[in-house]
Amino acid sequence: ALKLADIDVRRVSLNDIDLAYQAGMQVINDETWAAFGHLASHGGLQDDVRKRLFAARSVSRADLDRAEQVRREFPAQVDAALAQVDALVLPTLPELPPTLATVREGAPILGLTSLIRPFNLSGHPALTLPVPVAGTAVRAGLQLVGRKHDDEALCAIAACLERALQQSPQFKET
Repeated sequence: ALKLADIDVRRVSLNDIDLAYQAGMQVINDETWAAFGHLASHGGLQDDVRKRLFAARSVSRADLDRAEQVRREFPAQVDAALAQVDALVLPTLPELPPTLATVREGAPILGLTSLIRPFNLSGHPALTLPVPVAGTAVRAGLQLVGRKHDDEALCAIAACLERALQQSPQFKET
């Protein structure tokens, strides 16, 4: 997609992206327990939801303090990376999305957010473009992350990529 849009690419690193994911999980678990923990003992919840609620309860004050420290520090890493490029481009998911049948069979799906949650934590705008996987009907997600308060520039980059994909004969809808 980037080649089709004739976009220059430069590699940048976010050394603490995994820490930001874990911190995001701690924060959302704490918030989820605070908002919905009272429902964990009531009937009517599916077993997997009840288990996740009770797991959310286990976030300690120390866990939350460490997560909040990452929440304060990680945005600076993202800002430093964005000082070198117009946008960060990475997959939305670490693997192709599972089928509904796979999810219904109980496949774990929380790890699918490992590349999304860090930017929820940092507060940077992000969006996903569906990108065709050549020769298949499958779409992968291409995540774009932009500077804070510069959503318009991020949308312009996305529009450029979208136009390039729509004009490419190899990705034309059939």
